Amino acid sequence: MEKLTSQDASFLRMESPHCPFHVAGLMIFKPPAGANANYLRQLAHKCGRLNELWPVFNKKLSNPRNLSDAGWVPADDYLPERHVFHYALPGPGTGRMADLLQLVTRAHERPLDWSRPLWELHVIEGLPEGKFALYCKLHHALADGVAAMKMIQTLLAPSPAHKLDFDEQRPVIDRHSAHHSLFETLGDLGKGLQKQYKAIPELSRLLAHMGADALRGKEDVMRLPHTAPRSILNRELDSCRSIATCDLPLSGVRKLARDSGGTINDVLVSVCGGALRVYLQGQRALPRSSLVAGMPVSLKTGDDSGSNKITYISAPFFTNEGNPLRRLQRVIKVTRQAKAELGKVSVTAAEDFYALIMAPVILLTVTGNTERVPPSTNAIFSNVPGSRQKLYLEGAELEALYPLSIVTDGMGLNITVVSHANKLCFALVSCPTHLPGIGELGKLIRASYRELRSAASDSPG
Repeated sequence: MEKLTSQDASFLRMESPHCPFHVAGLMIFKPPAGANANYLRQLAHKCGRLNELWPVFNKKLSNPRNLSDAGWVPADDYLPERHVFHYALPGPGTGRMADLLQLVTRAHERPLDWSRPLWELHVIEGLPEGKFALYCKLHHALADGVAAMKMIQTLLAPSPAHKLDFDEQRPVIDRHSAHHSLFETLGDLGKGLQKQYKAIPELSRLLAHMGADALRGKEDVMRLPHTAPRSILNRELDSCRSIATCDLPLSGVRKLARDSGGTINDVLVSVCGGALRVYLQGQRALPRSSLVAGMPVSLKTGDDSGSNKITYISAPFFTNEGNPLRRLQRVIKVTRQAKAELGKVSVTAAEDFYALIMAPVILLTVTGNTERVPPSTNAIFSNVPGSRQKLYLEGAELEALYPLSIVTDGMGLNITVVSHANKLCFALVSCPTHLPGIGELGKLIRASYRELRSAASDSPG
């Protein structure tokens, strides 16, 4: 038996019937020319053997009812039909994206069965022009979102001639590269005590600086934990979910970033800020101060070697700024200063800063007290690099890849973006119970992008 790490156990304990803790990917494919009538049936059959490619797909909990006495054991009772499902949307060839998202939303709401390996894959046909979709979900205890995207991308190939080879060796992927420090710190406070002790002065100086900015009333700065405004995005959730998607052109976003002196991430945060502003105005629920984005970021540069420096920035969306160009410049100012300041501290201090922000969030979530204190952040925003080239699965061309992440009590909106070829694919996961009309957020993001692009083209500078 492989003992559960504190990290794995934490992800499992955070799950509840109304807040499943799995990540997922929704992929849209164009079938290969001349595909036979049994193409998708054969693909579904091959997907039933994914446990042969990824060892994490072939292990289950030894004692799902008692995590303190549980570990990972081989799934000697694995049955592919319990993990791979194949069905079609109503009306062959006439299905719409809305039909697909409705089906995927229902699948995303359901928790995984802890008595089996914690993953599922759904093969869905019936999209226009013969296109089909794959929806794959796996528990966060098996892999985080970044690792899941890497697994999906290594399953794909740059050539349509490539076929799945179950004897092919695949690279080992760190299952929790973006969250390792946090959960190991929470689960084993004695580990690396001397290393943690040395990071305290750095962390203290960083927090003191942020506190001084807050006392001076500065708005264009990184935010202290639990200083985000209360909003309708930060309520306790039920089991209902809403999934929306949208695409933006990578070349257009890159040009805006280059012309403004910022990054692609800055442009996307600004665009989302504009969309959230319009949405909340429509609900008459726009806070006077800006919503705050929680953003996992890498501080590693091209000159770095060794460990990644991954931390967490709480930065305003600037939903209180009506001018799209000023909003973008304010985002750029904050993220640039935040990265410069966090870049000066050690890897340990940067990661401990992330733990300091997230530890209370986890404890409040587990104890059901998320609404008793102001939120640390109002929404999670994550931008995951993808492939710059076309990718194929069994000859089918991947047209879009939407990463679906987790929402929890007090954190009811997750925006995750992944780049693919020359576009940016947005996936927006939320709980619609207290967010009427949130399914339109994808359209608002596209409108916000057009507004920013128009303002930039009209700007004399």
